[in-house]
Amino acid sequence: MSGTVNWTAPRPLALSFTPMLAGLVLVAATAATIMSEPRPGQEGMAVPVILFLSAAFLAVHSLHLRLISKLTNPTDS
Repeated sequence: MSGTVNWTAPRPLALSFTPMLAGLVLVAATAATIMSEPRPGQEGMAVPVILFLSAAFLAVHSLHLRLISKLTNPTDS
């Protein structure tokens, strides 16, 4: 509560968190599309949703890596 950092994750753990989370979410979303019956009008939405989730995770991970790069190399743009 004092505002000071008292723990940081090891670099490999921190960098692998987003891809692991993406894998879990994409596996769950794919399993849900395989195991459940779509509602009327949503028959063709499974692939676009999976692609959107994949793109969102790629964007977030890219942002994460960019922010880390800016923090560790403040002179680089």
